[in-house]
Amino acid sequence: MLSLWALLAQTDGLRGADRAKARMDAVKAALTVGAGTGGAAALLLTARRQWLNEREQIHREAVDASTEQDATERRITELYTAAAAQLGSESAPVRLAGIYALERLAQDHPDHRQTIVDVMCAYLRMPFNPAPPAEDEGRTGWKQEKVVRATVQKLLADHLRVDPKVSDSRSPGHSRITFWPDIQLNLSGATLIDVDFTYCRIQHADFRYTHFAGTTNFAHAEIVERGFFHGTTFEHAIFRGVWFGQFILFDATNFRGIADFEGATFAGYARWGRCSFAQPPSFREARALTTETEWTTNRQPFPSGWKERPLAEGEPLPEPERGRRTWSAHPLPENPRWALVVQDGTPDRTDADGAPA
Repeated sequence: MLSLWALLAQTDGLRGADRAKARMDAVKAALTVGAGTGGAAALLLTARRQWLNEREQIHREAVDASTEQDATERRITELYTAAAAQLGSESAPVRLAGIYALERLAQDHPDHRQTIVDVMCAYLRMPFNPAPPAEDEGRTGWKQEKVVRATVQKLLADHLRVDPKVSDSRSPGHSRITFWPDIQLNLSGATLIDVDFTYCRIQHADFRYTHFAGTTNFAHAEIVERGFFHGTTFEHAIFRGVWFGQFILFDATNFRGIADFEGATFAGYARWGRCSFAQPPSFREARALTTETEWTTNRQPFPSGWKERPLAEGEPLPEPERGRRTWSAHPLPENPRWALVVQDGTPDRTDADGAPA
């Protein structure tokens, strides 16, 4: 209306037909301006309406996702609670069902794996006598419980085991389907029977005061960070080709039979205080990282009869056994220096002909 008034005011000085024509042109021009203004306003309203619709859609999707996540978490909690309750059953088949239910839950939901592993470890920490009872009445229950515990041990090992043909679990050839990375085991005080941790990768291992009955096999396993074997009892222990990472503690450890550490790698701190060996331990072709790091600086001497001997210049490390992963799978200092673990009485250094240097 303001534009029409302004245009009509400019025709006041005209007379007759000229004035009538000018006023008609002013009306047309005003209508054109009004139509353009209305179109801009309509466009603005349409854009605002679309923005509001998009914001409403985003909010709706966020609410739906949150609702779905809450429902999933509730379902996981229900399954976890039901499976954990089964572990307290007096029936061995029911306990086995609970163990397998927890394993499936951990496999499908990686964020809950450590919690479920903790529950499995807690089950193994429950008191158990590895020797069968003298009375026939209790033998059936003992045998059933032994089966349940063996199942828990096997499930844990199966999900910690990496492919021996692959040096790094992140490589394309590694089976990501069953391997659970970065798992910590707390089996302190547990009783484990004929446990097989071969080729397993354990981030942190607590085996303080654990009783390893039968033959314990850690061959080619990896304890990446810390491993505690304080007060632990082994009947027969095989640590052949094991990678001991940052910190390993064998303190007041009782080896009642075989103690095989052949080909093991000690890449950090190691302590052997007050250990007892019923048979002489073997560290043949074991190696120790001597490059100064946070973990290697204060490494303690090896058990009596064994010592570290720095490699002579140009002396190669022993070749890995067939099936063992390469040591390059682990982060090492640049240009690492190594020592071999040899028996006392071995010359400290040798020349190319094998004679004392």
